[in-house]
Amino acid sequence: MLGVLADPTVRTGVYIDDDHDYYLSPVGNLNVITEERAHFADGTWAAYRLTTVVECPHCDHRYSTDVLGGVVVETTALAGSVVWADDGFLRGNPADYLAMQIRDLIAQEREDPTPATAWLPLPGDDAL
Repeated sequence: MLGVLADPTVRTGVYIDDDHDYYLSPVGNLNVITEERAHFADGTWAAYRLTTVVECPHCDHRYSTDVLGGVVVETTALAGSVVWADDGFLRGNPADYLAMQIRDLIAQEREDPTPATAWLPLPGDDAL
């Protein structure tokens, strides 16, 4: 399996999920926390957990390799989906903070592939 992940044909992307734990215990600057909570309350911002995903070119199963939590950005309709490296969202939004975070995670995975740690069950995937 490790050889598969180092293969440049492996499809790489990032799964965007709500980071519910982020809201439990705010830590940091009180002014930042207050601003975030106001945006969370009006629905303009959300906290997301970004999971790097690789897709096996042989069986199409998807595996997670890394997780970045607490990414606070404008609310996005992309939550609950995978943004793949070739997605138009990444090219069409070069200065968007979420797009930059996704591009960085994909680049990190391509530069230093990590072993699959868990199969990530995504909508449409068959259970193992």
